[in-house]
Amino acid sequence: RMVWGVRMENFHQTLDGANNSNRPVTVKTGVTDFLASANLTFKANAKTNIRFAASQTLIRPEFRELAPFEFFDFELVAGIKGNENLQRTKITNLDLRYEVYPQAGELITAGVFYKYFQNPIEPFLNQTGPVTFNIGYANAPSANAFGAEVDVRKKLSKLFTATANLAYIYNQVQFGGSSTLQERPMQGQSPYVVNLGLEVSPGTYTTITALFNQTGRRIYFVGLNEFPSVWEAPRPLFDIQWNQKLMKGKAELKLSV
Repeated sequence: RMVWGVRMENFHQTLDGANNSNRPVTVKTGVTDFLASANLTFKANAKTNIRFAASQTLIRPEFRELAPFEFFDFELVAGIKGNENLQRTKITNLDLRYEVYPQAGELITAGVFYKYFQNPIEPFLNQTGPVTFNIGYANAPSANAFGAEVDVRKKLSKLFTATANLAYIYNQVQFGGSSTLQERPMQGQSPYVVNLGLEVSPGTYTTITALFNQTGRRIYFVGLNEFPSVWEAPRPLFDIQWNQKLMKGKAELKLSV
């Protein structure tokens, strides 16, 4: 089975503001994109699918990222300034997955994927003085991402259901120069993601879920002008959520720890 098509998006964005000298600033952008997509599914048997998907998607700059004036962020202890010349990011996505559905409510999927980012938007950190910093936004030329992902949902018994999502991502920003020192992961992209869960359903209206999550070391702000990038270290997160439906499902009470 194949589902395919092309979508045209004609997008206009206008920002009226003022710079730090109180002079009026107007930012106008207009882009027309043709975005293709196709999803091919081969049903090997009643419980197994092989899927191939290709699509194009967009990420557009937010107003705060475009506004060309600076303000001071007291949490980051840095000035933040937008960039009126930002371009939208266009992404090409390719995905190949093998899916198995052993029984109702269960699944096992394994897949590989590739993404190409044209003009990805990234925040960068620039040292403007001995103890002062400036945060701005810019487009990197391009970036590639390769990865593999495994998804599992398995019923252990009538009460317990286990879930797992594991992903590995190799991501690199391409600058087009001869120096390999410039190549780095894209801002915000972790090299791995781990999600584990255990769901307990002791009654029709009661569900208790335990969740574990951890992402790999990733860039928080890109360094500029020989200033090093700021990295976010991995940290394990453990959550427990209790859902209790009341009044025969008409109301719900949630408690999270």
